[in-house]
Amino acid sequence: MRPNSLLGKILVAIVSLLVVAAGGIGVALASGVVTVQQPTVESTSTEWGTVNEDRTEIRTEVVVDNPNSFRVPGVVDMGYEIGMNDVVVGEGTKSGVGLGTGRSTVSLSPTIDNDKIPAWWATHVNNGEQTTLSVTPSVGVPFYSTSLPAQEQSFSTDLLSAFDSSEPRSLTVDGRTILTATKTEASWGEATEEKTPIAFDATVENPGSGTVEFSKLGYSITMNDVEVANGTTDGTVTIGPESTETIEIDSAMDNGKLPAWWASHVDNDETTTMDVQFYALMQDDGETERVPLSFLSKRVVFTTDVLGGGETQTKVVETPNGSAFQAPTVGSVTSEWVVPDQGDTRVRTTAVVDNPNDADAAFADDLSFRTNYSVQMNDVSLVDTTVSKAIAPGHNELSFSAAITGREVQSWWVSHVNNDEVSQRVVEREVTIDTGFARLPLNRPAERGQFTTDMLAPIDESSTQEISLAGRRVGSVSDMGAEWGEATMPETPIETSATVTNDRGDSFDITEVGYTVKMNDVVLADESKDKSVTVSAHSSKTVEDTIVLDNTKLGDWWKTHVQNDERSTLSVSYYVVVEYRGQTQRIELDSLNYEKQVETDVLGQDSN
Repeated sequence: MRPNSLLGKILVAIVSLLVVAAGGIGVALASGVVTVQQPTVESTSTEWGTVNEDRTEIRTEVVVDNPNSFRVPGVVDMGYEIGMNDVVVGEGTKSGVGLGTGRSTVSLSPTIDNDKIPAWWATHVNNGEQTTLSVTPSVGVPFYSTSLPAQEQSFSTDLLSAFDSSEPRSLTVDGRTILTATKTEASWGEATEEKTPIAFDATVENPGSGTVEFSKLGYSITMNDVEVANGTTDGTVTIGPESTETIEIDSAMDNGKLPAWWASHVDNDETTTMDVQFYALMQDDGETERVPLSFLSKRVVFTTDVLGGGETQTKVVETPNGSAFQAPTVGSVTSEWVVPDQGDTRVRTTAVVDNPNDADAAFADDLSFRTNYSVQMNDVSLVDTTVSKAIAPGHNELSFSAAITGREVQSWWVSHVNNDEVSQRVVEREVTIDTGFARLPLNRPAERGQFTTDMLAPIDESSTQEISLAGRRVGSVSDMGAEWGEATMPETPIETSATVTNDRGDSFDITEVGYTVKMNDVVLADESKDKSVTVSAHSSKTVEDTIVLDNTKLGDWWKTHVQNDERSTLSVSYYVVVEYRGQTQRIELDSLNYEKQVETDVLGQDSN
């Protein structure tokens, strides 16, 4: 059976020397010819023995079959030196080694000095994570000693390859991707006995329209729970909207912590869990707290077979969330009108937020919901407000409101009229979860829509209305029409026109016109004015006039409008006074007298 360890191979060489020594002693003590047969190593077993932070024991047992009829006396001294990449990490001696006849067991227990592990580790890293393990034996008997050739075997690790990845890993909040790490890389620097530099790079994409900002990032590296490195970035880390940034973190392992790691590695069947954790930093009651960022972090498990010469195995495993920050979710964001008895109309918005974090979480007192709520109609800003509300653990209903002044209503009305009674609506709710250590925008999409009105539609331009005085027809009014003039902040003109026809042989005069325009009983126009228009006998004449709406009354109207679910009744009345042969008559122009239902959809239910 072949030896399965370096120490087993050494024992083969030592046994040969023992036989030589035994032959010599036998010749000296016995007469006649002594025939010496070669003993054989039947089996070897090697395992780690006692392990503490100072020393690591290697226990080896070798079963030897001595076919000779004589025993080898215990006069042999053995010594051996253990090297790892030419760093002498341990040694051992065994005195009085001998062999009985038949089978016997030789036990060896060299030790590794754990204080030499940092020096070896530096050579391991600088040698591309390659190590040659060597054991150099020496043997001596009375009047004779010699050194034997070193026995060597190599092993390698590949720890950082697990961090070289192009597999996207995302940070999500409320089901939305806030950041995606599209590429991560890691590389060793030049290691010394004191430290091992490691450079980590992460290419991070921000797909949203908001800036993601971390007040400070930190990192830690643990190997079997032994923290071998930690540190922080300098200052704020900012990833702008729809941009890609590379986060660079230069760290260094404290090689002084490696003896403790080595002991844990050996004691754990040569298995190490290496955690590289990135986290955000925050101050809580004067203490610095860590909040893990799992989308950047990696956990690697690797095993070695230093004594047996087997292959090293490395695999990436999932990093548990543990007590990491769990992002609150926003269930809904709804808005409604509020009309107070006094003051401006308000939009009240309610956000339902569920916070899964406990009250004793490090960031609990700093967690808040921040929103910028805006409503634009035809690029006129009706609402634009930013509100921040603290978030308690569990279910939260957060309300806030913003006022719409009469002037803002006027601005929208002017844009609506001048845009052919079409309003383009954009409602934005830019929600950000502010954790105290980072601002994470949720990038809720804007709500867009359109609504139209047609307030002048009821006017029938094809109708003809009779003009009568004292029961006698004198003429008619036809081709009545109205259209919007150019609205301004103070007023909105409606340009009216009509064709007046005189059927009589004498002329008549239009001496007065008057009109009233109301929206939900709020009077926007109420005026009568003198007119001096003469319509000659048997002729027609176009009469033009301008109805002027007082836009300063729109604020009062708006309150009634939103109280009625954004519905209004438009009421228009128009008359003319005709004088013929000394008689006058007020005539209501039916085509310009009407009621019309007007609906809008400012907050988001499209209607026409």
